[in-house]
Amino acid sequence: MNATDSPSDTPAEPASSLACDAETVLAEQRTFGIYWLLLAVAIALLILLPEEAEWVTTKRGWYTQPMIGPAIGLSVLMIFTAVRLMISFRLIWLRNLDPIDSLLDTLSNYRVALFSGALFFLYINTLSVFGFALATLMFVSTLLWLSRLLDRFWFGCTLGTVTALILIFRVGVSVWLPDVWLYEFLPEDLANFANQYL
Repeated sequence: MNATDSPSDTPAEPASSLACDAETVLAEQRTFGIYWLLLAVAIALLILLPEEAEWVTTKRGWYTQPMIGPAIGLSVLMIFTAVRLMISFRLIWLRNLDPIDSLLDTLSNYRVALFSGALFFLYINTLSVFGFALATLMFVSTLLWLSRLLDRFWFGCTLGTVTALILIFRVGVSVWLPDVWLYEFLPEDLANFANQYL
């Protein structure tokens, strides 16, 4: 009798395959929640689309309307997400998974990405309040702090990058943003300088 024929070796294969199957099912369970979230976001954006992109009177045809591209993209996202959810329903019912628990589990796995997205949304909306330089400095510094990289070196790199961006876009390309609310409290000459270069 060979060493390979020993009875102790035979159950090892099914155990490893069961472990692989369990890991696959666990990985599948963790991804269900993101599909629920994507489906909800796609439906919400499709509902809001007529308010965000108005119908333009043109003689070139309906396919040149500004809302057609986003509508097609969101529809494809919604259809494929719905198909993926319908495929996963079988596993959900067989495993007695709760979609809400799956969504919460997924949100906890994607918390860094969601928090970074919320920070970027806040950054875009604070440009008119704090100005490009200050808002960008706060945004990048916050991301560095979250990444545990905020020190003198990286803060100096952030200052250098913001300065380079100001020189490129404000001085080189002459891209100007609307006046900033915070700069209204400065003296007039300093406010004009800040609105031009900061």
